[in-house]
Amino acid sequence: MKITNVLSILLITGMIFVAACSGADKEVKKDAVVIADAMCRNIEIMNKLRTASPADSELITKLQEDAHKLQIEMTILYKEFEEKYKEEVKNEKFSKEFSEELRKAMLPCPYLSKEDREKFEKEIE
Repeated sequence: MKITNVLSILLITGMIFVAACSGADKEVKKDAVVIADAMCRNIEIMNKLRTASPADSELITKLQEDAHKLQIEMTILYKEFEEKYKEEVKNEKFSKEFSEELRKAMLPCPYLSKEDREKFEKEIE
């Protein structure tokens, strides 16, 4: 389970890093929403895994399978994003704009921590 958490954190960090390298036209906003949705679902699964009873092996197995499937999805999203914006990610303005769009897209996530929500809100003001 610790490996799953580490992989998830690395994938999210990688996606945020790459996402931080993007721009705010309609296509980029749409991509930010897709990435934010996957990130939100990942937070949900990780929260459920953390609160699951160790005795409920069936639930833990299901959640671990869901986490693995989502990690695959996020890896695909990351690669698609990287290919689509390979030139733009080098542009600091593009990076800043995409990072802002990603934060905006994450705000509706009900699983976002209070601290992260406050940080995102402050950063996009």
